[in-house]
Amino acid sequence: MPGLIGSAANPDLTRVAGNIGALNALNSLLLNNRELAIAQTRLATGRRLNTAEDDPAGFTIGTKMRVRATGYLQALDNIGDGKNFLATAEGALQKLMDVLVKIRSKAQQAIGDIMGPVERNDIEAQISQFLAEMDDINNETTWNGRKLLEMDERITTNPTHSRTRIMLQTGADSHNTVFFGFSMSGVAGRQGHSSGDLHLAGVVERGHVDSHASAQAYMGSIESAIASVSISMREVGSMMARLTFKEEQVTVAHANVEAAFNRIYNADIAREQVKATTYLILQQISTAALAQANANPQAVLSLFR
Repeated sequence: MPGLIGSAANPDLTRVAGNIGALNALNSLLLNNRELAIAQTRLATGRRLNTAEDDPAGFTIGTKMRVRATGYLQALDNIGDGKNFLATAEGALQKLMDVLVKIRSKAQQAIGDIMGPVERNDIEAQISQFLAEMDDINNETTWNGRKLLEMDERITTNPTHSRTRIMLQTGADSHNTVFFGFSMSGVAGRQGHSSGDLHLAGVVERGHVDSHASAQAYMGSIESAIASVSISMREVGSMMARLTFKEEQVTVAHANVEAAFNRIYNADIAREQVKATTYLILQQISTAALAQANANPQAVLSLFR
């Protein structure tokens, strides 16, 4: 048990100039006071290691684990932010899909020859408004100044470029990252999700629905755009699913690191309470023993009677 004296000096009752018994009792009292103070400090703080002196190696290991546990917590926040970022992009893509479905219905309506030039002009005007809304969605869906619907996985070298793919930090270490950007597949020359990128712009100027033949061709372009937006939604969904797995893995890792840190760094309250009670009793006994040892040399006075 910590605090026990390895070997105490043998007292000599007849040599009153040096009270060895009292010194032994005093040493025991000092040791018991120190151990009691340590136990009480641990009970008060809840920590086994309050200074590096308590356990230098354990203090170093515990500090490293505390840093890593904090890193995992920040990674969970980063993953949550990434999922919110992607959810914003997904919501915008869903609205684009809704608009495209409306445009397809109008193009399909214009195919039939029961629609005359005036009616087709009205359809063109309505489609133009839908395309303007698509452009607004593409340009106004932003996050910290970045246009979410223009992230391109092919652009990786210029971090200030608004179309650069995004890096998401997902772990306790700096290199724990994943990248996301749209593949921009399905439409040649595509750079985002605007009506121009999807080759749907200029419906009035180009007479996209001014005849049944042009309406049929335009409807094919719309279906290509729908397929392209569907791919983008799939890419967002896949990354969000991946981040969910990352989140679960980081949560488990954090719990295990926290458990190891807790065992090294924090106090076992039940054990420390037992120790505090033990040393409190020993403190009282040592105090009484010291008082008795101080009185023992008085026995020599009986030799002078």
